[in-house]
Amino acid sequence: MTIELLIALGLPIAYLVVTTAVLSTRHQQLPQVLQRLTARNALLWNTIVGITIGAAALRWALHR
Repeated sequence: MTIELLIALGLPIAYLVVTTAVLSTRHQQLPQVLQRLTARNALLWNTIVGITIGAAALRWALHR
């Protein structure tokens, strides 16, 4: 069961960390789509992602 949690939560988190690191060290200008996203307030997006991760962890814990 623990491997399922690692896959369900670990892979998306690792992907976000790696892509954030790559984009932050990149010295070129970001593509137009990413520039639009960075110009907006990310509070709603972060809240939705947090709720999704929390719901996945809760589902895993209750299923166990």
